[in-house]
Amino acid sequence: MKRIIIIVLSLVIVHGGGWALGKFESQQSYKRAELTHPNSFFDSRYFNFNRERLEKAGAPKSKVYGAVVPHHLLAYELIAEVFTQLTEDKPSVIILIGPNHDNEGEKILTSTWGWQTPFGTVETNKEIIEGLVSNSEVKINNSVFSTEHSMGALMPFIKYFFPEAQVVPIIFHYNLKDEEAQSLSDQLANIVKEKEALVMASIDFSHYLTNQEAQAKDQETLEIIRTKNIPRLLSLGDDYLDSPGALATLLYTMERLDINEPKILQNTNSGILMGNDLIETTSYITMIFGK
Repeated sequence: MKRIIIIVLSLVIVHGGGWALGKFESQQSYKRAELTHPNSFFDSRYFNFNRERLEKAGAPKSKVYGAVVPHHLLAYELIAEVFTQLTEDKPSVIILIGPNHDNEGEKILTSTWGWQTPFGTVETNKEIIEGLVSNSEVKINNSVFSTEHSMGALMPFIKYFFPEAQVVPIIFHYNLKDEEAQSLSDQLANIVKEKEALVMASIDFSHYLTNQEAQAKDQETLEIIRTKNIPRLLSLGDDYLDSPGALATLLYTMERLDINEPKILQNTNSGILMGNDLIETTSYITMIFGK
């Protein structure tokens, strides 16, 4: 009888242990899968640009510390042009800032997870992120980033052009205050100096207007940038741009680095790109900040 009991207990332990181990491995696999955001926004059509032609156009002679790039993938050639302008510097850290389109979570958010892309995983720089979270109003909220296209749409470009680069993703609510933008800019300027990082603002400009209306709004926005009227900038609506906070933070950061004049690369809109004056448009302004 004792022998039968021992055999039964052994079977329970073996099978139960195997079930427990299997469950543990399943949980660990799930956790590992959680550590990256999905590749939700890639489309091979948006990599149909002529990289050789863009590179022949030439990189800037000055070192680039900041940039503005669209996340609307219709403007993929403009996105590629900005990234080509950065290839001489090959930034190892890109601080990618942009809108929190759904205003979810806290006002300023970051994520420690990487991003899946067809070219490999874009890793985050956790050391910088931990420092920001410890010393500013930035909060970690990984789940919000998985569906935020201002971040996800640009990750394949980052991995394609700069395979070794790490990112520090930051998204803003629409109602960021001037003092909040300035405080974060102090932190980012120090990071740029210490880590040779690049600050890239992922911004689409005027929305839902005709071609002519969009061009008029963009001229107002460019004047605001030229005169550094940040309070006015932070008051603008979606008919001007989708992330006043990201642009204000970029401008303040560049100011702290003694970079005051951006180089405007392109200013156009979806109506022009599609040859259609009747559609509601999204407009794009691309620029780089060199020194």
